[in-house]
Amino acid sequence: MILKQTLKEIYYVVTDKILFYFSLSMGISTFAYSMLTYYFPIVMTDLDISTFTIGIIYSIISFLYVVLNIPLGAIVDKIGSKNAVTLSALMSVPLFLLMGTLNPLLFIISLVIFESVVRIINSLGVHRFMLNYTNAGKAFGVFSLITSIFAAIGIMLGGYLLQHSVSTLLFVIIAVLFGTSGIIRFLKLPKDENKSEVKRSLRLGFKYLKDDKKLLLYLLVSILSSGLSLETFYVTIYFVKDLLIPLTLVGVLYSSYALIMAFLPLLFSVILSKRSNFKNLSILILSDSVIFFLVPLFTNVYVLFVLFYAWTVIVAMESVVGYNIAQSVTEPEIRGTQVALISTFVSTFSVFYNAMVGLLFQIAPLFSFWFTGFLGMLAVITLKFAEFIGVLK
Repeated sequence: MILKQTLKEIYYVVTDKILFYFSLSMGISTFAYSMLTYYFPIVMTDLDISTFTIGIIYSIISFLYVVLNIPLGAIVDKIGSKNAVTLSALMSVPLFLLMGTLNPLLFIISLVIFESVVRIINSLGVHRFMLNYTNAGKAFGVFSLITSIFAAIGIMLGGYLLQHSVSTLLFVIIAVLFGTSGIIRFLKLPKDENKSEVKRSLRLGFKYLKDDKKLLLYLLVSILSSGLSLETFYVTIYFVKDLLIPLTLVGVLYSSYALIMAFLPLLFSVILSKRSNFKNLSILILSDSVIFFLVPLFTNVYVLFVLFYAWTVIVAMESVVGYNIAQSVTEPEIRGTQVALISTFVSTFSVFYNAMVGLLFQIAPLFSFWFTGFLGMLAVITLKFAEFIGVLK
């Protein structure tokens, strides 16, 4: 009976035309972007751009992300989700065409604009759209299903094509795909009803963050648990350099993660639709943290893979629960601004977090994992304390 009801609800969500076209357009652009996302540094080295310069480029992108996130979030609230995601797709077209000239200077300028301005606008537009959907968890499930499949294919195809040569044609194809995605968004997505003036949106965004205890709690927990990802740089280095796991095997591991994430969120979006609360979030973060304490204690590949896939299942549930909680603690009119505020604080924390885990990793990899696990435990303690003093009532 439960399985029948679950399949019935999944059917209704998948056949939602607006959500389908939204996810399809995002899937196309995700497919296009994923063909290069892991390979941008390799392309730049082929253009004789030094490793030091590449590091500076990504530092500039990170800085712009922190600086522009909040004002762009207010602008997204002003223009609405449809216009935001459409604009981001159409802006990508000339930028990838400029990258396709393979001129180092034009490539760097276009990459910086794309990775900062365009991706922020797109990300905030996507969050705003899904959080305004009736059930944010289910919306994320459908979105994840389509985009994860497209991403997995794009990553493998991009690696195959770039293995032979860096071609202008690849960038032209990517530009066309982004243009197609933009047209679908413009023609098929509904106009946004909940728009807000930029100044008012910013003022209300900070006001709610200051006055709403649940929103503040969600922000703090998001910051403390932001490092609980086995996709991060030091985990990959640990697998390949310390445990000597073949890079191809690690690639299979992450590709299978993308495929699993295509289906599990949709399933969990139905199962967890009425169970998305801070209490269950604390259980998931606790489970996540335990895995980070366990990973460096084992060197057996099979045990590590079991832990990795256990983490994948937890992340799938955590994503759905997190989206539903975010929907409950944010205001429809200014969600772009509120999401941008949360993202900015998390990104700012990540700058210090990445430096810390990098330093700890040089001392001993175990310290990086345990430091991250400790922060996760701190997030759980924060949630329990909030529950104890009545914040969650």
